[in-house]
This record gives sequence, C-alpha cells and structure tokens, in this order.
Amino acid sequence: MSKHEAFLSKSMSTEEVSTISLAAHLGVSRNSIPAITKKFGLIKDGRGYRKLDVFRKVHDIEPILLAAIFAAIKAKHSHSVPNDSSVGGESEAVCMVEELSNIYDLAETLWDQGLVPIQDLSGEYGYAHDTFRKKLKSGAINLPPVQPIEFSPNRVMYRPLDVVLWHRHRIVLNLPRAVVSSPNRDMPSPREAENPAHLTAPTSEAMTSGVFAAAIAATDQKSGFSPSPAPSPDGLHNLRQ
Repeated sequence: MSKHEAFLSKSMSTEEVSTISLAAHLGVSRNSIPAITKKFGLIKDGRGYRKLDVFRKVHDIEPILLAAIFAAIKAKHSHSVPNDSSVGGESEAVCMVEELSNIYDLAETLWDQGLVPIQDLSGEYGYAHDTFRKKLKSGAINLPPVQPIEFSPNRVMYRPLDVVLWHRHRIVLNLPRAVVSSPNRDMPSPREAENPAHLTAPTSEAMTSGVFAAAIAATDQKSGFSPSPAPSPDGLHNLRQ
C-alpha cells in the first residue's frame, strides 16, 4: 500500500456518517436503515457509520484502491492531443469520456451520487415509467452487466455512474472487490485481493434471470422499504461530481 493509499485508509476509516446521511446515500428512508444495516452487517462506530464499511459491505468495493484503479480506467479511455500551451508540439493525454474526465475523486463521486432504485432508471433510458416497466418485463432493457445491490427482493439498487457509462458508452467499471465483505457476499480469493485490477465484471450473457425478475418485481410490487424521493426528469443526466 502506497503512502497515499495508507492516508486514505486512515482518513476514511475514521470518517463517520449519520443515519440520515447514510439513508440519503442508499436512496431509502431513515426507517429502512435498521433492516439494511442488519442485512449487510453494518455496525455503528461512535455516533455514526464508517464510510469505509459502507463501501466494503454494501457496495462490495475496496475504496482504498479506487484511486489507482480509476487512474488506469481513465488512461484506457484517453488519447494524446496537442498541447497548445507547450513548446515543441508536446502532447497530453486527455480522457475522451466526459463522464469520466469530470471525476477527480471516484470514491467521493460514488458517495455523492449514492444508489438509485431500479425503477428510477427510466429517465436515463429515455422512457416513461410505465413504458420502462413493460420493457423490463419483455427483457428489452439492456441493464449494465454489474451486480446490483439488493436491499429486499423488491428493491434493487444501482450506482448511477455504472448505469450512465454502460448505457451511453458500453463501459463497465471494473472496480476492486472489498477485502472485507459483508456476511451476505462471498469473500474475494487471495489472488483477487492482491490483484484487484484483474477483476472483471460479468458479461451481459452471464447475468441471471433473477436480476431481471427482481427488477420487474420492483416496478410491479410495493417495496418492502419506504420509497426514496422521486428524482427530477434529468436527475441521472446531471450527476454531481
């Protein structure tokens, strides 16, 4: 672990969020927090919950490694362009994907964007809610090939950035799996823990019918949790950076 990663680890391990802030991040009501924290093994540390634990146990990603992994992702989608301010015609690498180039701290961005329920993806896909529900039923919606976060059988959540990058650019963020996971998730193998950059997301074909069944159920049935506030029509297009 580099000095920078060690600093991030120490900082994030002590950073706490309140129950209200956690609920806002997860996209649920405050009353839903007890059930969710129990499901994912989140325990209060002092007066709040640690961000580090939320990333590891709910998102199943290792936030300490995000900076290095994200730098590699941006480099993969960058091209050399002439730097007009330089002498001698030197070039600089510029990320050509706007949604990636505007991010400077991926962990902070993921936290600020939070999670959205499956039914709220209709705006990003350009459909009205009822049309989106019908297309989910028919399997016509090409959801990102990432593992969604399930709070209940009827409440399936996604990270907005995963959805936007897949829908607009067919880009999958291969984020490092958590070294310490929740009781409801499989632990990464020693090789995965040591080499998070080699982790790959499942292909679209590998996504099971259960994901789509849960997505459909989320739109057809009342959720076991109180719904989050309705997003604005352009909510997913104007992501906070």
